[in-house]
Amino acid sequence: MEMQEAGKPRASWLWYGGEILTLFLALTVLTGRVYSQSYWNVFGLSPELIGTNFVNYAIVSPNAALASLLMALGTVALVAILVRRQPTNIIGTSSPTAVYYIGCSTCFIGLIVIGIIMQVDSSKWTNGTAGMVFGLGYLVFVGGLIAYMEALSKKWEGKGPSKLDKFLLGWVKKVPFILVQIFFIVGIISASLWGILDTAQKFGANEAKFMYNTRPWVTIQLDSPTGFEDLTVSLSSDGATLVRVKMITEASGFLYVTPGFTQAQEKLHIRAVPVSRVQAIQYEVIATPIGE
Repeated sequence: MEMQEAGKPRASWLWYGGEILTLFLALTVLTGRVYSQSYWNVFGLSPELIGTNFVNYAIVSPNAALASLLMALGTVALVAILVRRQPTNIIGTSSPTAVYYIGCSTCFIGLIVIGIIMQVDSSKWTNGTAGMVFGLGYLVFVGGLIAYMEALSKKWEGKGPSKLDKFLLGWVKKVPFILVQIFFIVGIISASLWGILDTAQKFGANEAKFMYNTRPWVTIQLDSPTGFEDLTVSLSSDGATLVRVKMITEASGFLYVTPGFTQAQEKLHIRAVPVSRVQAIQYEVIATPIGE
């Protein structure tokens, strides 16, 4: 009996750990799917073209996966603090005023990092770096928010809230604690899930645009110019047609290429070239020797 009793806590932790791992896997699959849809929608293509299996969406984008997992961890930390019936003393004996301003500053730093990552060209970064930096920025934001909330609570116990704090959070004192918990937990989970999915969508769209900029120009030798009269073509000595385009992807027996943006409306036109009509492809790749 004693051995069984002693084993219960370990089994309980294994059970909770398995549940959390399952939820995180489901989250990465969901964000991977959203990422793929957003990625291929930039080119007006269906995400099914790349033939990704359902489970493989979990690793289709290391950036989206890492960002979503770190955001989920931050959400779990916030919810874990809120579900406690007794307040958690996080800042210890530190000055509430100092922690208050540090927490506010940290929140802004995290938001700035998040905003920058969503705008910069990360196509030359190591795969997953942008997602990790984004997620760490979110964790910094969450850490600052937790510190701010703890310092605010201690300030209220001492001198009382400022006019701004009272205006923003004064209603908390007038509502039953359990309702406050439910309100914040539902709000945090909803906002975090929306943020995670929105982040995956933005990563997909941004990385598709960055990918286009890095795709090589190719010269495709076709069997004839029929059907491609609107492209820049020329007849070679053997009568075949040469087309200079950017390669996007290959799927379902087609090469999806683009001649570039139109100057009038800045639209990206995608053409599907049957593989059966392609005689040769010459890539224009700038290679840098190893060590340079």
